[in-house]
Amino acid sequence: MPYAHEFSMLATHLQAIIGQGGYVILFICTLLEGIPVIGMAVPGHVAIIIAGFLARIGTLDLRFVMATSIAGAVLGDYLGFLIGRHYGVAFIERLRPYFFVTNAHIEKARQLLARHTGKAMVLGRFMPATRALMPFIVGTSSTSAARFWFFNVIGGISWTVASVLLGYIFGSEYHVAAGLFGRGVVGAIIVITIGIWGYRFVNMHYHIFRRYELFTLALNATSLIFLALMVQDAAAARPFMVNTDVWINSYMNLHNHGTALYHFWATLALFLSTVGGTVVTIGLGISSAVYLACLRRWRSTAIMLLSIGSTGLLLGVLKEFFMRARPANALMAMLNDPSFPSGHAGMAAAFFVSLAYLVAPKIGSWIRRELFIVACVAAVFLIGLSRLVLNVHWTSDVIAGWSLGTFLATASILIVKYAGNLFIRKVVNTE
Repeated sequence: MPYAHEFSMLATHLQAIIGQGGYVILFICTLLEGIPVIGMAVPGHVAIIIAGFLARIGTLDLRFVMATSIAGAVLGDYLGFLIGRHYGVAFIERLRPYFFVTNAHIEKARQLLARHTGKAMVLGRFMPATRALMPFIVGTSSTSAARFWFFNVIGGISWTVASVLLGYIFGSEYHVAAGLFGRGVVGAIIVITIGIWGYRFVNMHYHIFRRYELFTLALNATSLIFLALMVQDAAAARPFMVNTDVWINSYMNLHNHGTALYHFWATLALFLSTVGGTVVTIGLGISSAVYLACLRRWRSTAIMLLSIGSTGLLLGVLKEFFMRARPANALMAMLNDPSFPSGHAGMAAAFFVSLAYLVAPKIGSWIRRELFIVACVAAVFLIGLSRLVLNVHWTSDVIAGWSLGTFLATASILIVKYAGNLFIRKVVNTE
């Protein structure tokens, strides 16, 4: 299939880009993680683990990964040491409101240093709470530069080797998992794992997410898995969904002739498809955003706009990329745009998931709140189903649309909540 070849070419180009620029990114991340305060916001440890994984699957060279990581870690910690030696604790006090470094973080690093300088510098690297602060704290103490360099090199090498090997070992299992589940699904699982780790890390340090947003995270992860499955299927030479697609399409075609019941379902499907069209849902999304902006609910406005905008953009990109033909037995005038994924299903999911998240918590009665959520879910389901009844989409198109819209809506919620709450905390801490 042409789109399968294009998908393979895109993956090859991405691997080449990562192979060329991956070492620079790795060096910058490991370097910045040694700088006090700033390093707490830089995922240097994650970057090293990912680099080890990429080395195992052949995208990066293991020797260069080791050398780059060690150089970045050692030099970054030396910069932290120099900052501590020249500027002292005042440096942290100036930047702390912007990066949310607590007294507990500083005290933990100092207690570790008080026991033994060498152990503190080596073990401090393996502790997320002290990794970015330890070189700086050592710099503020009376430790000599020569003593610092000795333990800096030992700690940098041991931490880097352990982290790279962790990713490398994980990469060894990747080929087995990719053979069983496919690269798309395994890639989605990796993204989900990083996302859950990031969620826990952020909430552990800043406590900005509420408990019910764990459901949003779970829905985000589930929709990403289904989206990966459908994209993987669309790019495969032998799609595993083809039998389901053909069977459901044939079933609809077989039962869509001659009876009064057929006319009822066809009319209802046409109505749902019309009122739930992409133009309608985009218009509803924009109108909702304007209304929320008038109420000065800026984060809610951003969630709706980001959800609708990102879904519309990616729907267009995926349609043009895969160029899948629609079923030939459609019950309405043949459409010219590609079939995969379903725009109706995608935009409906993006709009109604965002709407349920924004409106449901404001409803006082739990019965009305639950009914409203059920109504939103039903609207998404029925709009997608109407496209199957009309035979204008394959089943995998609709599942991909639902998954894409749900994934981007929940991702928009988590991103805006994270950025918005961090901004509010920064304003509060600087006042």
